[in-house]
Amino acid sequence: MNSTAEIIQFRALEVREERRVADTDDGYTRLANMLLEEYAGADLTKRQFKVLLAVIKLTYGWNKKMDRISDSQISAIARLPVKRCNEAKLQLVEMNVLLQQGRQFGPNKNVSEWRIPQNEGLSLKSGDKKSLNLGDSYPSKQGDTKDIIPKTLKTDPPKAPKGENGKGFSEHVLTEAKQALEYYNELTDGSCRSAEPFAVLLTKTQSRSSYTLQDLQLVIRWVVQKWKRRNNTVAKPANICRVNRFDGYLSDAEVWQKTCVDIDCQAVIDAYNDVTAGRMAPADLYRDRSIAIRELASHLAKQTPEGFRAYFKAFLADAREYYFGGADGLGWRADFDYLMQPKTLRKVREGTL
Repeated sequence: MNSTAEIIQFRALEVREERRVADTDDGYTRLANMLLEEYAGADLTKRQFKVLLAVIKLTYGWNKKMDRISDSQISAIARLPVKRCNEAKLQLVEMNVLLQQGRQFGPNKNVSEWRIPQNEGLSLKSGDKKSLNLGDSYPSKQGDTKDIIPKTLKTDPPKAPKGENGKGFSEHVLTEAKQALEYYNELTDGSCRSAEPFAVLLTKTQSRSSYTLQDLQLVIRWVVQKWKRRNNTVAKPANICRVNRFDGYLSDAEVWQKTCVDIDCQAVIDAYNDVTAGRMAPADLYRDRSIAIRELASHLAKQTPEGFRAYFKAFLADAREYYFGGADGLGWRADFDYLMQPKTLRKVREGTL
């Protein structure tokens, strides 16, 4: 191979190589220093430690003490077979390193309750015999650092932000993140369980505004349709929701959408206001509604303003008073944005309003 070909090949490999850089804007996990020290000194197997870290990510990473965690969720993070994840998880529960309440799991922060056989000089396999590998040294009990630090010294834990203004994700953000996850799973026939990548993008930071649920749904649809699949699988939420790339993804998705569904969005708004006049709040056209209209149009048999008009009429004909404020007219009311949700269209088609 000549030098020119080698340079071309090297540059091709360089372009394909993807840099992965950790950033707290993408989310992080808050952990007490004491727990971090105890985990570092715990004589766990490699598999147990990987499973423990995955559980911490799925609980403390979401500001939860415990949560319903499946073995498949752990497997996706720890990169271990599901069966091995289950075995290690049960071992950690038996050692009281993890707590279990029904189907919920979480870290046990009461370290005095931990019963790790290796730390006590016992072998996992023998249970009651001295481990030949450990001998008389128990790394987790050496405690040199503990002896140096005065017991009266108190330090505040780091206060890096998880969401806006240093607070956790709001209930509104978590609700929309779960809707984005459901939308992703519906389009990909997947079973992803973590909505955190979507919650990060839905949260405003000092360097950028928050994205909308419609933005996320549009990019998801664009990815499903246009991205080349590896091993016949669609890109995972973590790959789609990269903070430093999502602006570009959204821009490309908006251009793609205009070429896919060519519809007069203002005419759809006019049809809605005409059909629902007097029963539902009037609507104006905004950018997020244009996205929602084009998105819903892909689910309609007739992708025209008249197709939307027929949908609006069918909703009014079948909807109960609940959707219009209830019997006293003081309750919740459906609006244009509610009608733009695919699940509402599905209810109208199935007659389950």
